[in-house]
Parts: sequence; structure tokens; C-alpha cells
Amino acid sequence: MPEPTVNQLVTTTINNYHEEFADNVSNSNALTALLRQGNRIRVIDGGKAISAPLTYAEETFAWYSGTELLSRAEKETISEADYAPANAVASVTLSGPDLAKNRGRERILNLLEGKLTNAESTMMNNITKAVYGDGTVAKSFAGLKAMVTDDGTGTVGGIDAATWAFWANKFQPIARATGLQYPALKAGLNSLWMQLIRGTEHPDLVVADAEVYSTYESGLQENQRYADARLGALGFETLKYKQAAIVFDGAATGLVGGYMLNTKYMKFEIYRGRNFQPLDLPDQSADMDAVTRHIAFMGAVTLSNRAMQGRILLTGV
Repeated sequence: MPEPTVNQLVTTTINNYHEEFADNVSNSNALTALLRQGNRIRVIDGGKAISAPLTYAEETFAWYSGTELLSRAEKETISEADYAPANAVASVTLSGPDLAKNRGRERILNLLEGKLTNAESTMMNNITKAVYGDGTVAKSFAGLKAMVTDDGTGTVGGIDAATWAFWANKFQPIARATGLQYPALKAGLNSLWMQLIRGTEHPDLVVADAEVYSTYESGLQENQRYADARLGALGFETLKYKQAAIVFDGAATGLVGGYMLNTKYMKFEIYRGRNFQPLDLPDQSADMDAVTRHIAFMGAVTLSNRAMQGRILLTGV
């Protein structure tokens, strides 16, 4: 059997690696890691926007007896929130001089492994920034900072909370006049938790900054400091708050306070063929001494119930 060409080695290696690449990227931050464990990372077949079905009010209900006429009125509802997908690529390039220095299958594979590891880290960092961001980075999707705002306002998925009150998220200020104290933090968390309870539904993830996390941890008894097994196994700093995991995710750069989330209503939705897979583009161009493959992502984080999400605000010094 003839020795595979460099292009064949690169293509085959990336094709075989893409599922692990996708897993590692999604496990790089607490939110998408929990979505993966809950089977809420979804591969979709297309569309100009990603639609998240939602209902903002109950349907028409009435008690009746005998032969009373029953209502056939259609209740006005918003049926879905629409999210614009974002596109990104991480490019893996092997230069001609590098290939000349690393002849032979094993040397090329070692070189390619290093390039793939770097591409994976690059994709992880930038996807995570988008997950926790506000969508103001050009061409990225909107993340938690846009979806769960400091005052519950804003337009998310094309729906303006100023017009549709059902679409406002909850928020809870916590005072720290002389630094954040555990009693104030606990009272604030409890208050926000109660706002986010609906029957048996409750938040399952609290993403906290270092101040919130360390203050919460310092207030617990030693025998209460148990971690959430789901996220702790992936290397995140975790504790339990009621039935939720409270997580310090250092990747949430710039976060002050935190989020209290019900991830049942969130998805990480990715277009088929762009799930961290190589694009079908030429490996080489006539004017460049290199072999390049582009690993593509197209998708967004979506939210179908904003009222079940909460923002933890720290006020004062």
C-alpha cells in the first residue's frame, strides 16, 4: 500500500478527531458542559435563524357544565425566539518548511497533533468568551451577559422585555458595604431562588465569580462542602447550593456576581457539518507553501424561558 500523502494524513486525522474536538470544546465551560450532560447540545439541519419554541402564557381555560358553549378563541402568543447563528473557524496550517523538517508519517502526525491541540485551545477560549459574553464581539453569538441582564431588560431572541414582560429575567442585588458577608449572600441567594421556583422546577446551575464562590464556601460547615459530581469530574470548582451546582468558572472573565440558571430551557445548537468539522475547501493554494484545513463551527446558545433565569448582583464597595 502506498504511503499516504500529507494532505491525506491531515484530512484523515482531523476527520477522526472531530468528535473528541467537539466534546472538549463543549466541556471547556460550566454552562455548555452541563448542557452536554443533559443532552441539550443539538445538531440542527439548517435555517436562517435558530428557533427556540416558547409559550409565555397559559391557554384559555374555563370550568363548564352541561351544554355550555366552549371557547374557540385563539389566544395571542409568541411562538418562538429566533437566534442568529455565528460562524467561526480554527485554521490548522502546516508550512512547507515545517513539513520538510518533519518527513515521515510519525513526524508529520506529531507535528499535526501539536497544531490540533493549539487549534482546540483557541476554539475553546473563543467559544467560552461568547458563551459568557454579550454578543458585542463582532460576528459572535450572544451569551449569558446579553440573555440574563442586570435589570431583566433587553432584547433576546428578537423579543423585547420592555414590550413583553414575561420575557424579563429575575435579578437580585446583594449588598457588600464592608465586603461581601456570608449572611447577606445566603439571604440574597435564597431570595433569588424563591423567585425562580415553579412547581417542581428550580435552577440547576449557579455560575459565581471568585468573591461569591469563596464567600459561600467560607460560610459552610466542613461536612457541607460537597461538590457537584457532574461538573466536579470535569475539573470545575464546585459546591452544592440546594439542588443546584454552584460553580466557579475562571473562564467567565469579567463576571461580577453571578447567574442562577435553569438550564432545562437552554440549548447549545450547532449546524450539521459545522460541528467542529473540517470545511470542504482546497488544502493548498498556488501561492502559498503550506497545507491548511479549516475546522468550522456554526451555531449559538439559545434560551426558551428567560423568566426562569436569574442574575446575582453585588452592590456597594
